[in-house]
Amino acid sequence: MNYKMILLAVGAALMLSACNEQKTEVKADAPAAEVKAAPVADAKVAPAPKPASEAVAATISMIEWKDAIEMNKKGAVFIDVRNPNELRDGFVQGSINIPLPELKERFGELPKDKDLLIYCRSGRRSEVATHFLMTQGYEKAHNILGGFLAYPIK
Repeated sequence: MNYKMILLAVGAALMLSACNEQKTEVKADAPAAEVKAAPVADAKVAPAPKPASEAVAATISMIEWKDAIEMNKKGAVFIDVRNPNELRDGFVQGSINIPLPELKERFGELPKDKDLLIYCRSGRRSEVATHFLMTQGYEKAHNILGGFLAYPIK
């Protein structure tokens, strides 16, 4: 996943640097010393569009546990993306456990019509999972801040 982010960043940097090139005017019979940069017109240049991953990252819903618990009472589903051995530390009653490494193959098991309340141990893996689900069309995915470490009911 990290290599994709790096590739996107490198691609964006290349696009931006290509947009800043100045064209040069060369006369067929002019000596090399007389090559001058062509004046840049006062045209307004539109800012480069954000890569899709940045646009999704800017819209990730981050919620507190108290809000997640209230949403769950109204039908939202808890998704635990921790590994099975981490469940010994506890888990949210009724949550669905899909470890992050398995999410790519198993995300189809999750309902698109319900709010998904995603958590892990500290919040980082759940943020990655939320981002991934949003790129797959899950518009109601929410990352729970602080992960299970911040869970108030233990």
